Amino acid sequence: MEWTVKGAGFGIVLGFVLALIIEGFLLIGGRTALTEVLGWKNAPKPIQVAIDKGRARLVDVLGATDEIPSSNAAENSSVDQVVQGYQSLSPDDAKSVKKFVCTP
Repeated sequence: MEWTVKGAGFGIVLGFVLALIIEGFLLIGGRTALTEVLGWKNAPKPIQVAIDKGRARLVDVLGATDEIPSSNAAENSSVDQVVQGYQSLSPDDAKSVKKFVCTP
């Protein structure tokens, strides 16, 4: 019994550290494990505020210079914006988009 209990402590500590690392990557991306498990596309406003503040704090601590856009930037584009974006593509990119959309 003594031998099996010694390994359990190490496993719990390692699991906790891995969970913190994974949660940190999710937080930088504007999500949390809670929102992923519950399948929320748009979390309630208080949770979004907490996620954004936590992400900003984590980015400051890590010293990251390239930030992933915040969760508030996930708004839908209008038809005019999509058409304008399509028209600004190079001919090769426009051809690949057309192939992607039109091919069943």
